[in-house]
Amino acid sequence: MYRRITTTLLSILLITTCIIPLVIRAADTEEEAMRRDFVMPENRAEKFRQPDAYFPHRVAMPGDNVMQLPRSASADKFDVTYEWEGETYTIDEFNVRTSTNALLILKDGMIVKEIYRNGSTPESRFISWSAGKSFVSTLVGMAIEDGYIDGVNDQLTKYLPALKGSAYDGVSIRDALQMSSGVEWDEESYSFSDLTKPLNRGWEYSILKHQYRFVEGANELPRAHEPGEKYNYNTMETCILGWLIENATKQRMMSYLEKRLWQPAGMEFKASWMIDGPEEVGREMAGGMLAASLRDYGRFGLLMSNGGYLNGKQHVSEEWVREATTADREAIDYGNLYEDYPLGYGYQWWLQPSGHFEAEGIYGQLVYIAPEDDVVIIKLSYWPEPWVDSMEFESYAFFNAVIEALE
Repeated sequence: MYRRITTTLLSILLITTCIIPLVIRAADTEEEAMRRDFVMPENRAEKFRQPDAYFPHRVAMPGDNVMQLPRSASADKFDVTYEWEGETYTIDEFNVRTSTNALLILKDGMIVKEIYRNGSTPESRFISWSAGKSFVSTLVGMAIEDGYIDGVNDQLTKYLPALKGSAYDGVSIRDALQMSSGVEWDEESYSFSDLTKPLNRGWEYSILKHQYRFVEGANELPRAHEPGEKYNYNTMETCILGWLIENATKQRMMSYLEKRLWQPAGMEFKASWMIDGPEEVGREMAGGMLAASLRDYGRFGLLMSNGGYLNGKQHVSEEWVREATTADREAIDYGNLYEDYPLGYGYQWWLQPSGHFEAEGIYGQLVYIAPEDDVVIIKLSYWPEPWVDSMEFESYAFFNAVIEALE
């Protein structure tokens, strides 16, 4: 294994909460059954491109000034092959081999390749899974620059007093951004049939049955290490960051995303973010349930590739982008995250030794950014398991072949 299986069936749908009593699982309502079926293997290709049909959600609407993505003169004829495990494959073979739902390749801000499969279209809203974490990180940077948050070295409890006395007391915003809070959390193993495990109860009672809010379990988690000492992938960290944005800005996270990112950056289509309860009480699942179009994921990639600049505006500072994509602690440096795994980690961004960086989500959602080459690649997938090491590294082989071909 190169890395964590980051996930249980849904890494972003995890929570540890001892405050929820152990009960015998009640029969699903019709809506709960629909949500439970969402991740079944036979449903992923279809349902991953329309998650807001199954989960309650909030939306961000596009503005009037859409940032255009012109088509490259070579878009219709661009092709490339890549090598993987001694064999040569084409783009079409890559899409089949790695269960691709949609693929977008951008060079110098222009569309080089745009492919939709399995009935998906430009209007389809594909679920981000944990790739949404990188959007949350960017919103934190925007909230700092807007004066809502003083800086990443602030303690979480400054904005979230409900966490005082918990294991998150003494954890900084930077610690949470870098998945280095020191709070105990296991996102490596699971067994959904065992509801004595808080990991599984989170999926069951927060996401499927909406009996409590995801972050309510934060106060129940124990401490394992001192803050900043060790990296440990923890979806709760990102959910707390979403809560932080909400408290600091005094608005729903999706409202802030619409005003600060979606409309000014020129996104083309409506986005949605799944919430962990009914509209009146649910909170955006910041750990990774954004849904957006293929092109709008591409626009976000361009914003980051351009140092925070897009559609004629500087949306977040170049300094923030650089800071967010730098591994500045030993615990998150290249090769230190997992055994035999070469990547590093920043502020909810995965960092390649090449200088490329990416947002990643389970089942193969990849927003891959090569700033020095002016290339952004979006791959939205329906992998057979939450994480497939071979598909991850085959995707990197394909991406690198694309970048080389576009030089």
